[in-house]
Amino acid sequence: MDKSRFKPTPILRERRRNQCARFALTNARGDAIEVMVRDISSKGLSAAALGEPPQINEVVRAHLEDGRELWGLVRWADGNLFGVEFDTRA
Repeated sequence: MDKSRFKPTPILRERRRNQCARFALTNARGDAIEVMVRDISSKGLSAAALGEPPQINEVVRAHLEDGRELWGLVRWADGNLFGVEFDTRA
């Protein structure tokens, strides 16, 4: 197969909202994780931990301003930066 004929399928990502606000996540034990959110979407968020960041594959819970809670899994970490993928199953 000639790789020059390959056309990748675009992976469309929804628009993210840049947000620089204090945001409290909790881990599976209910301990607060103090963070500054860098961007957020319905599928996840990226943030900078103000203290000890959560570990990769750690379950976290986000409390939204409207009273909803979202559960997610830490998918990547780099120093104090990390990304969470929300559980979007209904």
